[in-house]
Amino acid sequence: MSERGYTIQNKEIRFEVTNMCNANCVMCPREKMTRPQGILDMGLYIRTLDEACSMGATVVSLENFGETFMDPLFFERAAYAKGKGMKVLTITNGSLFNKKAAERSLYFIDKIRFSVYGTTKEVYESIHRGLKYDAVVENIEYLLDLKKRTGSAAPKVEVYFLYMDQNKHQAEEFKEKWLGRVDDIAMWKPHNWSDGRSYRQLDGDKKKVTCGRPSRGPIQVQWDGLVVPCCFDYNSSIVLGDLNKQTLRQVLESKDYDDFRKAHAKAEFSLYPFCDSCDQLRKREDVLVFTTIKDAKVGAVNTTYEKVD
Repeated sequence: MSERGYTIQNKEIRFEVTNMCNANCVMCPREKMTRPQGILDMGLYIRTLDEACSMGATVVSLENFGETFMDPLFFERAAYAKGKGMKVLTITNGSLFNKKAAERSLYFIDKIRFSVYGTTKEVYESIHRGLKYDAVVENIEYLLDLKKRTGSAAPKVEVYFLYMDQNKHQAEEFKEKWLGRVDDIAMWKPHNWSDGRSYRQLDGDKKKVTCGRPSRGPIQVQWDGLVVPCCFDYNSSIVLGDLNKQTLRQVLESKDYDDFRKAHAKAEFSLYPFCDSCDQLRKREDVLVFTTIKDAKVGAVNTTYEKVD
């Protein structure tokens, strides 16, 4: 908690370690991303993480709109966070998660989520364009075997599946392949990234309600130090602060952030067009198709929150 002013409600802080990616997946609006690409500065990361810890953060998620393991400093960042007693989470397409990364993950990652949206080479590679199905599965299986051989409980392994027209016929096969082998699986219908995709039909006459992220977090830091509302803001459309010029506390207690919270609280979403077009503001009960994750419920409205235990 902060000593004054803004109090962290969500103990997680998220850092986009890079927005570069080695894939061109169909559900991801990378072709619409116009912001520069790069890698998070280590000094900015350490400075911000230290401050977040002093304000009560206990979990760091190293991922966002890019492939995590394109960041050459990933394990250095994870080790620093673990040294501060934090839990480290990440998400990856698994293509670069080689044997060395798997071996280091036993010490520095608490939970890792692999996105695997298919059970055959043809379907998987038509969705995750640019990646190789066999190589990704081999990387995951190496980690699972390594955990078994060493008796390591970490990292907790999750495998995710997006339920789309291209792959929905493989849903049951996905369950058969991964259930009982990994710690958890989850199957979701894809979201729209606000103006990035159109997977979910927006019901115009349905009342919009706040997603809660402006007030509850988690805090989202882009690779260039900009603070945005959430991980859906792939193009940094709503900038709430700049950690190159401000401290984390200054950002969270700023007028820009406060105005944003108030707009959500009053349902004045039109003040922020990117939010106004977001499918997360419309309650749906058909988004989470299947999961084994504790406390996550089929029929959830928004994407799952990160939970290690």
